[in-house]
Amino acid sequence: MCGVDETGNKGKCTSGLCAVAPLETGKPYETVEEGDVWHPNWNGKIDDEVNTVFIKADADCIWENEEVSDYNFQVLVEYVLIFYVVDP
Repeated sequence: MCGVDETGNKGKCTSGLCAVAPLETGKPYETVEEGDVWHPNWNGKIDDEVNTVFIKADADCIWENEEVSDYNFQVLVEYVLIFYVVDP
């Protein structure tokens, strides 16, 4: 989602994500030929507007990609929050 190659090791992926800077326009993403490239504010707070939009989009992506019958949306949102806050 952030235009980072996901095939590298965890350290390389983390470095790539940390290099993603917020857009000067303040928008959460830019649209390019390949699709949307997200620019969350990694140095900001989790409830910053850009970050909340990114987290919701991430949760929506998980929801769409998983076949879940026993989970509800709140469980997925909590999982995304834990993933981005505890294990950046």
